[in-house]
Amino acid sequence: MIEIEIKAKVLDPEELVKKFKNQEGGYKISFIHEDTYFNMPEGLRDFKKTDEALRIRKSIEYNKNIDSSTQNINYFITYKGKKLDKTTKTRNEVETKLENGDSVKEIFSALGFREIFTVKKERDLYEFNFKGYIIEALIDFIPILKEYFIEVEIMSESNDRLEEFKNILFEFLNLFDIKKDQSITKSYLELITDRFRGKIIR
Repeated sequence: MIEIEIKAKVLDPEELVKKFKNQEGGYKISFIHEDTYFNMPEGLRDFKKTDEALRIRKSIEYNKNIDSSTQNINYFITYKGKKLDKTTKTRNEVETKLENGDSVKEIFSALGFREIFTVKKERDLYEFNFKGYIIEALIDFIPILKEYFIEVEIMSESNDRLEEFKNILFEFLNLFDIKKDQSITKSYLELITDRFRGKIIR
C-alpha cells in the first residue's frame, strides 16, 4: 500500500478541533503510540541514508470521551520506503500486526539490528467524508518536542492517483487555513534528531 500523507504544525489544537466539528469531522479514537525505530546491522545499508524506516509500534487505544480505564494494546511492525514526493510524506508502507513486540525486538537485537530511538505520540483520530473521499486526520502531540501537529492521509493500492490524492489532501487542509507551503516532509524521528542532535539519537 502507498500512504499519501501530509503533516503540518498546529499552534492551537483546541481551535482546530472546533473547525473539525464545523466540517462534520467525527472523532473516532485516541492512541498513545510508542514507535521504536531500528537501523540495519553495521556494514549493511543505512536507513538514514536511504530514507527508509523500520519500526515496532506499541499502540494503546482508548476513547477519551468515555470515563473508563479500558484500553486496547496492540503491536505492529512497519516498513516504510523512501519518500516518493518532495512536498508530502508519501511512501510505500508494509505493516502487519504482531503478537508480542518485545519478542521481535529481541530477535532484531540478536540479528544485529540497531535500536535507534523510541518516539512517543499522543494522538486523536478524526474521520471526514470530503468530496466522496474518506480522509483520516490525526491531531498529534509529541511530548519531547512539546508541539502539536496535524497529519492527514489517504491510502492507495498504486501510485497511479498520487497527484490526485495529494491535491485532495491539500484542498482539504485549506478548510483549516493550512497551506501547501506549511507541509512538513520530515518524520517525527527526523524532527527530534534535528532538535536534539548529538544528545539523544544514536
